[in-house]
Amino acid sequence: MTDDPAVPTRSPREQARARRFAEGYDRMLAGLERRVLADVRRRLLADVRGHVVEIGAGTGANVEHYAAATPVDLVEPLPAMREQALRRVAGRAAGAASMRVLAGRAEALPVPDGVADAVVSTLVLCSVDDVGAALAEVARVLRPGGAFLFLEHERGRGARGWVQSALTPLSVRYAANCHLDRDLGAGLDRAGFEIVDPLVVDAPLAVRLLPDWPLRAGRARLAATACGAASA
Repeated sequence: MTDDPAVPTRSPREQARARRFAEGYDRMLAGLERRVLADVRRRLLADVRGHVVEIGAGTGANVEHYAAATPVDLVEPLPAMREQALRRVAGRAAGAASMRVLAGRAEALPVPDGVADAVVSTLVLCSVDDVGAALAEVARVLRPGGAFLFLEHERGRGARGWVQSALTPLSVRYAANCHLDRDLGAGLDRAGFEIVDPLVVDAPLAVRLLPDWPLRAGRARLAATACGAASA
């Protein structure tokens, strides 16, 4: 684990709130993880190879799925999250030596240009300060032809979107800057990414009657024009 000056200093109150959120994160998502997320992670990351950079690695929920990836850089800004990710890495039966847990933000990745065969983002883009800057960093660190693998939630349509916007000030304050109402598709388009392999994410039975299921996953690549701009 390394320290990164790009990670902003937080007030003691913010640090305490972030630690409480990190310590309760896995418990809070345990039911959804069992019913939905674990299977999506497995399918999304099953074929990932080579050098992987994960942004917002959190508590390390994806660590067990990097069977053939090496090296793996797990970038996370919150110290309490990094502590848990380190424990998950240490608990791996094999491959732990090729994994690094790094302090850093998605908007300023501590990784050189053009080194990653894949960049992974799972439930992260909702909480970054600047989605455009984060996706520009993804483009910067990807090799030509590299893939951006994502599992994110996004703004729903109609009434659901309005509800998400109404709740977002609370989620920003108490859920580590989570914005419930971000438009993932528009963000990818603006950054020059094309979704080339969408992954079907089935809604659990408990929410199938809702007008929109907000999880979206898949593989995206930079369009040819965006590739040229990223390498310029």
